[in-house]
Amino acid sequence: MTLLQKSADRTLRLILLLWSLIFAKCFALEYYVQVYAVPIHSALYVWCLSLLMACAATFVFLRMHLQEVKTSLLQRPYLQIWGTCMVAVLLAAVIVLSTQNIPADRLPVFLAMIVGTAYISHARLNKQRLLLLSGIGWWIGAGILITCTQGTSKSLLLFAVLIISLTTWPIVAQLLKREG
Repeated sequence: MTLLQKSADRTLRLILLLWSLIFAKCFALEYYVQVYAVPIHSALYVWCLSLLMACAATFVFLRMHLQEVKTSLLQRPYLQIWGTCMVAVLLAAVIVLSTQNIPADRLPVFLAMIVGTAYISHARLNKQRLLLLSGIGWWIGAGILITCTQGTSKSLLLFAVLIISLTTWPIVAQLLKREG
């Protein structure tokens, strides 16, 4: 791996770290807004503001590291895996949140299955054990979400814990391993 590719990998991991923390925070805050009946419009004040700021930070960060990231992304077949994952996550969110037939507390289950599938696909492609374990963990988490949190907002908090334990910590471990 060239120096430029290593730098691009680090840049992409930092972006993924940012996004994992943002989503964990949003799911945890949504849980507390629902449990304690906080009188705010969480779609605006928790989700939109956080995601807009994260998009702005990502855009600025990518502009600063444009050359290395562009070179790295063009050479990565797993971009299709994660692109498909993002589209599936957006579709699941739109379908669940726009229909009355599926309870909103089931959304984290669908998201966990989608993310788990993407991790397992990525692991099979790159033969990385840590990614495979994260993918299996996401599927186990989906099972726990189905069986233990049905009909409650606890699924939001558990999903935030899954993000931290199965996405954030592995990224931190990879970043520390590469720097050490």
